[in-house]
Amino acid sequence: MAKKKTTKPRKTSNAKATRKPASTQKSIEKMQVADGKDSMAQSIEEVKDLEQLLGVQQANPFRTTSEAVLTERMNEMTLTDLQSMAIGVGILPSGNKLALKTKIMKAFKSHGGAGAGYNIGFQKPLVDPSSKAAEDILKISREGF
Repeated sequence: MAKKKTTKPRKTSNAKATRKPASTQKSIEKMQVADGKDSMAQSIEEVKDLEQLLGVQQANPFRTTSEAVLTERMNEMTLTDLQSMAIGVGILPSGNKLALKTKIMKAFKSHGGAGAGYNIGFQKPLVDPSSKAAEDILKISREGF
């Protein structure tokens, strides 16, 4: 007959965990207010107003310097509209709607003065400094985005 194995009972420890739980409080600066307003939509409208006053549409083939505004415009376009935009930007207009959006966005990000953050220097001011439009531009730029 085989011998029966005996096991010794394990000792249970009464030691408490020394690890503290992670703090769940967020800093006040990182908190966002849930007021039902879309803060991104408001900033997009401010960008559109500023670009209209500065005349970005004439200097830039994408007609904007904001990626959010370009994405919003492309979402509203048909395939034919995207193809004509691609031709205007200098991209081969082949592929489906998603492929064209990707190509246009890639070109936008690499284009100086558009998505790349490159600032085009102008020899003369775009707006007369003493005009109403100049006052509007200063007001919007002081408010910030």
